[in-house]
Amino acid sequence: MEYRVLGCFGGEAPGHGLSSFLLDGTLLIDTGSATAVLDLPSQARIDSVLLTHSHLDHSRGLAHLADNVFGLRRVPVAVYSIEPVLDGLKASLLNNIVWPDFTEIVDAHGPVLTFQSLPEDRPTRLGAFSITPVRVHHTVACVAYLVEREGRALLHIGDTGPTDQVWQVARQARDLRGVVVETSFPSRLQGLAEASGHLTPETLEGELAKLGRDVPVFVYHLKPQFVAEILRELRDRFGSGVRILEQGATYEF
Repeated sequence: MEYRVLGCFGGEAPGHGLSSFLLDGTLLIDTGSATAVLDLPSQARIDSVLLTHSHLDHSRGLAHLADNVFGLRRVPVAVYSIEPVLDGLKASLLNNIVWPDFTEIVDAHGPVLTFQSLPEDRPTRLGAFSITPVRVHHTVACVAYLVEREGRALLHIGDTGPTDQVWQVARQARDLRGVVVETSFPSRLQGLAEASGHLTPETLEGELAKLGRDVPVFVYHLKPQFVAEILRELRDRFGSGVRILEQGATYEF
């Protein structure tokens, strides 16, 4: 799988794009910076969008993607998540108040977007991919995605505080090539991280102890104002044992 990092930060500032990841050019995980990075032909190639949760830093690009690809595709872009996430988007983003509902706006080929709910903890086939959503701990409904293709697996975890079930999935996944997990705040702000459903290097250490296998771990979602501090702490705690996702980079899993 080709995994392109369009944006990987937990806030927006110059040089710090919001979370969005493109797999094999056609499957988008979260939409934070997608339309700021991808040209229009690349946006029009996206067949499926997986949303981890409804918070704006992960979902807002969906509004602009729908606007940009209007009239450029023969089939709708299919937007997937668990039902509570999709309900939140319909109520608070594509609600014809904040932004038009592009599941109702049609071009010559039909609606621009379709919303399709995924069953939790069960794989669903999306083209060449198998997708399994797993609930994680956040302030709103949020999931990780186990993404499998041609015998290879990647676990992409949305915003989360300490959680358990996703690590059981990681331990059992066949041919797991990588885990992508957030770390939003330095450990000195542990109280804020707990209140907002995020990890610090301290709680990340406890989470990775649950992994129980030797798999590359990639960290993302650092808040821009704390990047240098978090990086120092990650190096002190893990050395080279975890990697930091590089914005603009492409990884093979």
